[in-house]
Amino acid sequence: MRDNQGPPASADPRFRAAYDGRDPSSVAEMIPEGPLTVLDVGCARGGFASWLAARGNVVDGVTWDAAEVQAAAGSCRKVFQWDVNDGLPQLTAGCYDLIACSHVIEHIAYPQPLLRDAFRLLRAGGWLLVVVPNLFFWRDRWQLLRGNWRYEAHGTFDYTHLRWYTRETMTELLADHGFVPDRFVADGWVSLPGLRFLIGTTLRHKINRVLCQWRPGLFGEQLMFRVRKPADAGKS
Repeated sequence: MRDNQGPPASADPRFRAAYDGRDPSSVAEMIPEGPLTVLDVGCARGGFASWLAARGNVVDGVTWDAAEVQAAAGSCRKVFQWDVNDGLPQLTAGCYDLIACSHVIEHIAYPQPLLRDAFRLLRAGGWLLVVVPNLFFWRDRWQLLRGNWRYEAHGTFDYTHLRWYTRETMTELLADHGFVPDRFVADGWVSLPGLRFLIGTTLRHKINRVLCQWRPGLFGEQLMFRVRKPADAGKS
């Protein structure tokens, strides 16, 4: 357990507001075909869990906040009140097909216990989904180049963010904990002043997609990693 006495970053209401507000459709393509048994780490009030359940999955949630436990109960099979700084609840090994950590790991100073427990709780061949903000997104690079660094209530410069990751450093961190790459997607956008209302939504999305594939570290506002526990994990 942690030595400090304060609540984790995830208990802060501004963190919860930002996390509840994420768009589930942005990670839709990263969710494997179901039905799956899913653990939503940092489930907040259950918005993402509800979206997952509507797709035919069985979802459990993890959150620190007692009020969120109650709110997420309607969307989850079970909700565990737990501080993810200490890892994950001590459940039966191999009990989940997918563990989702969307905009969670950047709020944790030492993610190693969480990743070790995620590896243990996944079945062999199961997936871990990690989504983190990209500090080098073009808009944030511009702010840094101008000498601007102001903590905010949400976004890349959320004052509860303790870590920042690039594609390379997150890939290395996940590999260090036994996970093998499965899929990577950068999700972002580019400003098109004077054009975005003329070219239409479909073309804008195509342009954003192409740019994120071309330079994910520049145009990706969030970086999405889907990795797997090896199918032969645990076999002698």
